[in-house]
Amino acid sequence: MSEWMALCGEKDRVALARALRSCDPAASVEFVGTADALRRALLEAVPNGMAAAVGPLASGVSDVNLAAAIAQDGNARSVALVRRDVTGSLRSRAARAGIDYVIELSEHEGAPERGAEPSGAGPAAQGRLAPAGPQAPLPAPLALAGGAPDPDGRGAVVTLCSGRGGVGKTLIAALAAAHAARWGMRVRALDLDLSCGNLYSCFALPGGSDLARLADEGEVAGALARIGADAAPGLSVFGPCERPEEAELVAPLAGRVISELAHGADLVIVDTSPTFTDAVAQAAQASDRLVIVSDGRPGSLASLARTSGLAVRLGVARTRIARVENRANPRERADLSLGRAEVGLEAARVFRIFEGGAEAEELLGAGRAVELAEEPSALSDSVATMIAQVLAELGSLPDCEEARRAAEGPARRRGTGLLGLLREAR
Repeated sequence: MSEWMALCGEKDRVALARALRSCDPAASVEFVGTADALRRALLEAVPNGMAAAVGPLASGVSDVNLAAAIAQDGNARSVALVRRDVTGSLRSRAARAGIDYVIELSEHEGAPERGAEPSGAGPAAQGRLAPAGPQAPLPAPLALAGGAPDPDGRGAVVTLCSGRGGVGKTLIAALAAAHAARWGMRVRALDLDLSCGNLYSCFALPGGSDLARLADEGEVAGALARIGADAAPGLSVFGPCERPEEAELVAPLAGRVISELAHGADLVIVDTSPTFTDAVAQAAQASDRLVIVSDGRPGSLASLARTSGLAVRLGVARTRIARVENRANPRERADLSLGRAEVGLEAARVFRIFEGGAEAEELLGAGRAVELAEEPSALSDSVATMIAQVLAELGSLPDCEEARRAAEGPARRRGTGLLGLLREAR
């Protein structure tokens, strides 16, 4: 008997069980109530002992993102995404995320049940999912499609927030955007520190692109097309407001701005203000991944807890939240589980960004983020790994050798190095 762990809305449980049994007649299906419970059960099971199925979810984490996260965890025998109105775009996105099967749910609604009702009984099995014959063929395993843009035109949205200033969000946002653009992605970097943001300065731009014009012109899409500032091939920067006092005019438009930027782009990187304003709240809710940045200064854990708690109260699923420990020492082996329970993010992915030192700060101050991303350093390589692994989790990693290497972990490369770039900057 094949054992499946599944999650979907209550009303879709019978249809999802039918869909699985049409492909695997010996399937024993056990349902859990939350995304966290599903991931935890699979991680605690015998490796490759159970398969996972994710169906339509009423709220919280996206079903595609959850299935991708389970595939990334690597403990499930196989991962199936069960959806209505399956499109080629969805199959492509699922393939890039490592999801094994996409099954059309509507074909099994109201159909005669094959086998018993959903049950948790049955021992763990090591067998593979088998086709049920010509009447109910199993969709073929999806071929990896690399990082081609989603045909629906919506790119991934990654938002960086903190809850306190000085933790290095802007540096990470600039380097992440620069790396993704170098990998051939169409990147939009949005500065939602509307009053005092300076993301533009990391790219030697003379000033920001004034988002207050959106309130004046009324039509967001058309205005955005006119105000973006090109920072590098494939990379445009938007924001903040030219006059700090106009920030409150733009804040209500933040969600629409992110939505418009995501259509026609492969990736939107959102830098935010140190505090959780209305604009930051909208960005958190619109994000595919909310990355909370902290460092090792006193009080950082308390700030992290407040920020993560607010994000969850705003409706951001914990499975969409990741943590960044910035300014980490690459020579130290940190305990990344420290504080997870205290902030309520026991299952959150943790990334370490290594200290860049005064040289990196000076290069960014000189507007050389793109060149900083091109040169080998603990800082640059760790940011590249972070954004590559986030993109891989979201099924959006580009089909690029350098991006794939970054997703595997930092690698030293020969080059000028930070000190050489610093001499040139001076």
